[in-house]
Amino acid sequence: MKPISSIFTAATVALLFTGCSEHKDSGKMPDTINVKTINLSKQQGGSSDQIIYSGTLQADKMIDLSFQVSGTINSFPVQAGDYIKKGQLVATVDETTYRNQYNAQLAQVKLAEENYNRILSVFKKGSIAEIKMLEAKSNLDQAASAAKATYQNIAHTRLYAPQSGYAGDKKTEAGAIASPGLPVLQLLDTRSVNVLVAVPENEINLYHQGDHASVTIEAMGNTPVEGHIAEVGVMALNSSANYTVKVKLANSSQNLKPGMLCKVVFRSSQAKSLPAKTVEQQLIVPAQAVQVDEQGRNYVYTVNPQHKAQRKEVKTGLLYNNGLAITSGLTGNEELITSGYQKLADQSPVKIIQ
Repeated sequence: MKPISSIFTAATVALLFTGCSEHKDSGKMPDTINVKTINLSKQQGGSSDQIIYSGTLQADKMIDLSFQVSGTINSFPVQAGDYIKKGQLVATVDETTYRNQYNAQLAQVKLAEENYNRILSVFKKGSIAEIKMLEAKSNLDQAASAAKATYQNIAHTRLYAPQSGYAGDKKTEAGAIASPGLPVLQLLDTRSVNVLVAVPENEINLYHQGDHASVTIEAMGNTPVEGHIAEVGVMALNSSANYTVKVKLANSSQNLKPGMLCKVVFRSSQAKSLPAKTVEQQLIVPAQAVQVDEQGRNYVYTVNPQHKAQRKEVKTGLLYNNGLAITSGLTGNEELITSGYQKLADQSPVKIIQ
């Protein structure tokens, strides 16, 4: 018969092993996540010769309207968004000071005219030298010119639209003080609009004035609108390596508004002029598969041989019509996850579904 202490010891050890085994078995395995993938080695036969650029709509003409004289603005009835016709009165400045100056000048003109007429009458009788008559005539001309100049100040207290367009940014209101040359209203001519596109330095020489472009605007239902290049920039933007290309679009319906965002695709024959490595040999992946972490680094998920998600940091290139170029981080033989990646972490178990 075994001692009670030996039996208790054996039972305790057995209980401990049982507890450890039960604790080990109770650990929850990570859930398997269903994902969709594409094999990158089978995806690179498609065309990637169209580069997609981001652009912003801008009015064809933007005119800053300002007074040529100073004074208190009496009326300014125009509101942002109003349609203004050519020659329409936009705003007025108090003309009292200029009107008083003009009246004083008219009095000087009248006095000079009377003086000239008296001297001319005496000169015709031969009783005065010709120089006196000429001096009187000069004084009359100077007074008349001064009055005309003063009257122009009165005319400039009324601000008229130089052409038809929409009121843009209204910079002041009635009651404020106007200063000569200080803009009070922006007038926008939107009968046609321009798309401003920033193009990198290694692509700017591919495009020329008159070349065609297709523009899609999300706010207008992404319906393609045909335009042409009106200008190609020759100076870099803010000392960057980008240049501005301006694409002109007709806007007879006035539905296109300045500030709308759009996508621009130039003719593929132009993009084919890019170096072969740029167009033909780049690795193109669906843009939605590329994610960005908190540090601003781009990454994707691929499936490894153990059927687990593997996070890979990548560097991106140009955006093409069929995806985003990857310049480093992938070899081109991976099984890239394109759906279900939102729930993934590195080494998450995955199941590929069709």
